[in-house]
Amino acid sequence: MKKVASRQQQKPKPLQKKSNRNWLWLALILLLTVLVYANAVDNDFIYQFDDDLYVTDNPDIKALTADNLYRMFTTSYVGLYLPLTMLTYAVEYHFFGLDATAYHLTNLLLHLINVWLVFLLIIKIKPNTYVAALVALVFALHPMHVESVAWISERKDVLYLLFYLAAAIFYLKYIRKNSAGNYLITLGFFVLSLLSKTIAVSLPLLLLALDWYFGRSLASRRVWIEKIPFFALSAAIGLLGIWFTSSAADTTTPDISWLHRPFIGADAVLMYLWKFLVPIQLKIYHYYPPTASGVLPLRFYVSAAILLSLLVAVILLIKKSGNLKRDLILGLAIFVVPTLFVLQIIPAGRAYAADRYTYFSYVGLAYMLAVSSWQIISTQKVSLRKWRTPLIIVMALWLMALGAITQQRNTDWSDSITLFTDLIQKDPDHGHPYLIRGITWYQQGKMELALTDYNQSILRDTTDAKAFANRASVRGIKGDYAGALRDANRALRIEPGYASAINNRATANFYLENYKQAVADYDALIAMDSSDAGNYRKKMMVLEKMADTAALIDSYQHLMRLEPDNYFNSAKAGELYYYQNKLETAIGYFDEALRRDASQHVLLMLRANALFGVQRFEEALKDYARYAEITGDANAWYNAGQCCLKLERIEAACEYWRKASEKNFAPALNRIKEFCR
Repeated sequence: MKKVASRQQQKPKPLQKKSNRNWLWLALILLLTVLVYANAVDNDFIYQFDDDLYVTDNPDIKALTADNLYRMFTTSYVGLYLPLTMLTYAVEYHFFGLDATAYHLTNLLLHLINVWLVFLLIIKIKPNTYVAALVALVFALHPMHVESVAWISERKDVLYLLFYLAAAIFYLKYIRKNSAGNYLITLGFFVLSLLSKTIAVSLPLLLLALDWYFGRSLASRRVWIEKIPFFALSAAIGLLGIWFTSSAADTTTPDISWLHRPFIGADAVLMYLWKFLVPIQLKIYHYYPPTASGVLPLRFYVSAAILLSLLVAVILLIKKSGNLKRDLILGLAIFVVPTLFVLQIIPAGRAYAADRYTYFSYVGLAYMLAVSSWQIISTQKVSLRKWRTPLIIVMALWLMALGAITQQRNTDWSDSITLFTDLIQKDPDHGHPYLIRGITWYQQGKMELALTDYNQSILRDTTDAKAFANRASVRGIKGDYAGALRDANRALRIEPGYASAINNRATANFYLENYKQAVADYDALIAMDSSDAGNYRKKMMVLEKMADTAALIDSYQHLMRLEPDNYFNSAKAGELYYYQNKLETAIGYFDEALRRDASQHVLLMLRANALFGVQRFEEALKDYARYAEITGDANAWYNAGQCCLKLERIEAACEYWRKASEKNFAPALNRIKEFCR
C-alpha cells in the first residue's frame, strides 16, 4: 500500500525585497482613494444619526480631564464600549472644536492607512503584486465602505480595523520568526482594536485560519495555548459589549423570534454577497421586516434557500479548485468570520443589516476574486486564455464603477437632510425616515417642513410614539395647543411614561389653562428624574399662574438643593416669604442668596425692607446705605434716613434725606422741613 505523505507545516515565505513596482501600485491605489473620497471631506455632521451623541452633544469629549477619561473607559456610548474611539474625538475636539472637516480628514487618513495595511497583509499571505493590489483597490474603493469612512460616528470602524490588521500582520511575523516580541505586539494591537470597537473579538478565529493556511496543525496544543489570552480578552470584552448593548435604552429594537432570526440573517448575508458585485440602492437602514403575523415576508425564506444553495455550490467549487483550494477557503474564512459577529443574533436597533458591516469582510471576497482572476490571467492553458482579455475589461469597468458609485455615495452623506432624503427615496414606505428628517427640520427651525414630515411618518406608522410626541411639539409652537394635547395623549397611549410626550402634554395644558393637569404632568417628570432642574422651573411657571405660593416655595427649596451655588433660588424663596409678610424667614433666604452671590445688590434693598419691618434698624441702615451708594437710588437714601430717625440719630437722618432731596424726592423734602434746620 502506498504511504501517504503527511502535510508539512508551511511557514509564511520570507518576502523578497520590496520592488519599486509594489510601492508604485500602492501609491497609485492611495492616490485613487484620496481622489474618490475628496468630496466627503467637506460633509457636515450627521445629526440624529449618532454624530450628535458621539461628538457634538457629548460633554465627555469636550475637555481632556481625568474625569472625562475615566468615563470614556468605564461607560458605553450609544450602547457600545469604545473608549479609544472616544479618546480620538476628544483629541480632535481639543485642537479643532466642532469643525466637521477635521473629523472627516481623520477618518479618511485612517482609511488610507487601512488600505496600506490590507495591501501589506495580503502580500505577506500571498506574495503576488496583482492579488495584493486588487484586494487593496477593492477595499479602498468599494461603495459599501462609504458608511465606514464618510460617517464620523463610524470612526470606530476605521480605527478598530487599523489595529486589527496590524495584529494580523505581526502574527504572521510571529509564525515566521517564532518571536515572543512579535507575539506580544500582536496581543497589544488586539487590545487596542478591542478598545476601539467590540467587533474585534473575531480576531482569534482569523488567527486560527491563518494558522491553518500556513500549515500549522489545529490539533497542536501550542496553537491553542497561544490563543488563550486572545480568547480570554474576546470573551471579556464581548460579554461587556453584550451587556452594554442589552442595557442601552433602545425601544426601537423589535421583538424578533428566534425562529425568524436565521432567515433574517440569511437575507443579510445574501445582500452582502450581492452588493459586493452590484453595489446599488445603498441605504443607511435595512429595516427589520414586520413579524406581527408570525410569518416573515416570502423574500426571507427564498434568501435562506438561495444562500444554502450557494453554500453547497461553493463547497463543490472549492473541492474542484485544485491549487486554489487553500486560498479560496482562506478568503471564505475572512468573509465569514467577521460577518458572523454582525448578524444581529441579539437584535439592536431598527436595522438587521448595514453597509458598514462589510468593511473588513469584503477583504475575503476580494481575495477570492483576486486569486481566481489571477489564475485565468496568468494561465497558459489555451482553453482559458481566451477569457483573459474579456476578464480584464470587465474587471477594469467594475473597478471604475466602484469608484464612481463611491464618489456619488459620498454626496448622500453631505448632511442629515440629504442622507434621510436619500433613504426616503429608496424606502418610501417606512415612517421612520420621515420622522428623523422632520426632527432635523425642527432643529433648523423649519416648522412647516417638520410638520409635513411628521404627518408623513404617522401616515405610514401609527405605532411610533416619538412621531406623535414630536408633532405635538410642533403644533404647540404653532399655537395649536388642542392638537398638541391630542398628539401627546396619543403618544402616551402607545408608550405610557414617555417623558417627551408628558412634557409636551404639560406645555399644551399650560397654554390651555389646564393648570392642575400641567402640574400633575410636571410632577410625573420630576418623579422620573428628580435631578432635572428644568422640570421644576416649568412647573413653577404654572404655579405662578395658580398663585400657589406654598408650592412655589417648596419648588425653590428643591432647586436650592439641586443648584447649591445658584443665588436666584434663595432670592426668589425669600421674596415669596417677604410678600407673605414672613419677614424673618425672608431675611434668612436673602442672607443665603447674598452669601452665594454678593454682587446681587438688588437683594440689599429687599433685605433692608424686611429688616426694617422687623425693627432691625441698624442692619437695615447698612443695607439701604450700601444700596444707595451703588445705585444712587433716592428711595434708598430716604429709607436710610428713616432708619436713623428710628434710632434717634436726627443729624444723620437729615444727611441721608438731603442726598435724596438732590434728586427731588418729595418725601425727603417733607422730612427735611419737619426735622432738619
